[in-house]
Amino acid sequence: MENLQELLGLESIMQTGANIGIKLLQIVGTFVLCWLLIRISNGVAQKFFQKQTQKQRLAMTERKANTLSSISSSVLKYVIYFIGLFTILNLLGVDSKSLLVIASAGSVAIGLGAQSVVTDMLEGFFIFFEDHYAVGDIVTIQNITGTVEGVSLRYTKIRDPQGRIHIIPNGSVGIVTNLCNDFINAIVNVGIAYDENIDRVLSILEDEMKQTVDIDSILETPVVLGVMGLEDSAVSIRIVAKCKIKTNFAVETELRKRIKNRLDKEGVEIPFPQRTVHIVQQKEA
Repeated sequence: MENLQELLGLESIMQTGANIGIKLLQIVGTFVLCWLLIRISNGVAQKFFQKQTQKQRLAMTERKANTLSSISSSVLKYVIYFIGLFTILNLLGVDSKSLLVIASAGSVAIGLGAQSVVTDMLEGFFIFFEDHYAVGDIVTIQNITGTVEGVSLRYTKIRDPQGRIHIIPNGSVGIVTNLCNDFINAIVNVGIAYDENIDRVLSILEDEMKQTVDIDSILETPVVLGVMGLEDSAVSIRIVAKCKIKTNFAVETELRKRIKNRLDKEGVEIPFPQRTVHIVQQKEA
C-alpha cells in the first residue's frame, strides 16, 4: 500500500514537472515567435514601401517611404509585444477577463503616469503626416545638426558629422530646421583688395558663374549679390547658388576653386590680413 502511494506521489510530481516544462517551452516558443514576427514584419514593411515607391503607386517620395516604413515597424513591434505578453499571461493561467481588467488598469496608469510617452507618440504621428522631416534628411534639432537615421513613434535618431547618435524624444523636438526641403543654397564669400575696381571684379565673377552649367548639382545660375561687407583687409562679395539638397558643401568647394583660378587669371588680388603700425618717437626735452 505504501509502495502504491509512493508511486502515485512520484507520478504526480513527474506530471507536475512535465506540465511546468511544457509551460516553459510554450513561453520560450512565444518569445521566439514574437522575435521572428518582428524581424519578418520589418522586412515585409521595407520591401512593401520600396516596391510602392518604385512603381509609384502611392505617389510618395523615397524619403517619405523610408519614414513610413520606420514608423510601421515601430507600431508592429509594439503590437506584437502586446499580443505576446497577453499570450504568456494566459499560459500562466491568468483568466481572459482578468487580462481585460489588467489592460484597462494599465491604460489608466499609462494615461496618468506616462503622459510624456503619449505626447511622444502623438508628436511622432504629426511629424510624419505633416512631413516635418524624414529618414535621410539633414536637420537641426535642439542645436544638434545631423542626418535622420530613424523615426519611430517615440523618438527620432540623428547621427551628427562626428558619427555620434543622438536619440531625441518626439515630444522634445520643438523647432526643426530642415536642410533637405526641395533645395538648399550654397553660399560663397570672396574677399578682394581695396585697390581693385569693384565693378570689374563683379563683372568677372558674373561671367564665371555663367560657366557653371556643367555642374549637375546646381539648379540655377549662381547669383552674385554684390558687396556684402567692408572688412579690415578686404571687400567681401557674396555669391549664392541654388543647388540640390545635400550638395551645398561640394558646390561651395567647387565654386571657390573656380573663383580662385579665374581671379588669378585676371590678375585680381585676393588679400591677406594686413596691419599698419605707426612708430611714435618721443621728443627729447
